[in-house]
Amino acid sequence: MRSLRLKIFLAGLACLLTLLACGTTTTVTPTVPAATLPPATDTPVPPTATVPALPVVSSPSISSLDMLDVNNGWAMSDSAVLRTTDGGTTWYNATPSGLSGAPVESSFLDAATAWVGVAGADPTTGTLYHTADGGVTWTSVAVPFGGGSIHFVDATHGWELVGLNAGMSHEAVAIFRSSDGGATWSQVFVDDPTVAGSSDTLPLVGDKNGITALDANNGWVTGAQPSTDFVYVYTSKDGGTTWAQQNVSIPAAYSGAMTSADLPVFFGASDAVLPVLLIADTNGAEFYVSHDGGQTWTATTPVAQGGFMAVASASDFFVWDGNAPLNVSHDGGSSWSAVTPNISIKDNMVSFQFVNATTGWALTDDASSHRMLYETTDGGATWNVLVP
Repeated sequence: MRSLRLKIFLAGLACLLTLLACGTTTTVTPTVPAATLPPATDTPVPPTATVPALPVVSSPSISSLDMLDVNNGWAMSDSAVLRTTDGGTTWYNATPSGLSGAPVESSFLDAATAWVGVAGADPTTGTLYHTADGGVTWTSVAVPFGGGSIHFVDATHGWELVGLNAGMSHEAVAIFRSSDGGATWSQVFVDDPTVAGSSDTLPLVGDKNGITALDANNGWVTGAQPSTDFVYVYTSKDGGTTWAQQNVSIPAAYSGAMTSADLPVFFGASDAVLPVLLIADTNGAEFYVSHDGGQTWTATTPVAQGGFMAVASASDFFVWDGNAPLNVSHDGGSSWSAVTPNISIKDNMVSFQFVNATTGWALTDDASSHRMLYETTDGGATWNVLVP
């Protein structure tokens, strides 16, 4: 019986194969709705556009530096705008075409987005250049100021502090705001008593160090004035229209000192650091911290060294005058330790900055206007030349 069934199966299989070979079978294809089928086309898909490379600049003469992270940064020379994507080893010429003069102010939001200002004939005229593609293309617009301190909190909202006149520790300023990426600006404040509508909520007295902001409403102006036990920090909560002094106390060890306050640095919506130089017989540095968006400031442990101050994070602070030691704190200013750098640039140091606890850069300019750029990746002990 099993042999008979096998013979019948094999016979049927042979018949089926014969029918398939003769094409007599009928194949049923599932019906697919026409609307789900992609349209037929013979048009080739265009290739993805590539961004043209910026030209490389060999040994640029850098006058100011703004590194965003360990790789990306911007810089300016006397007549050019530069950018790097490898931590400063290679620099590219990102200068706007037809730049009308030497760049005098800048705000670098990220690796793609930047604003650069050029002065006009007087403080009330200038040109502002803007890029959103890393300096490959720029747009320009005439602005009612000729340079000062510019800061964008995002791609839309910008603040500008313009010095109008100064003398004997007095400086009249105007403040402008933009809410369209810098295309248009409105003056929201002026403290020049010779100008109609002048306000004294931001005093005429004092040399202003610049302006920064947390958002469209909350801004800060810092500076210095020849008064003891006074920290020049003013804040606005209404977009720069009115200002109020913030209560920032001097450390007891520096009672009687004068001060110069840098701009506060923000890390998110809550944490901020305010570096202040203490000017006394022995200069010092104090880093005030805030955990409420800069509304109140708390003193940390001062360090007995003057010089440049750098803030890399809410925990990592640095103080250096270009010579040994380089003082560092990695616990938000509670304690300090000394690092001995392998270079001495005390007489030529222009600026330095860190982007984390280990990676930083220092810029020098000697008597013959020769500029050099150094980098450290070990927290300041070893510095290597990037631009000789």
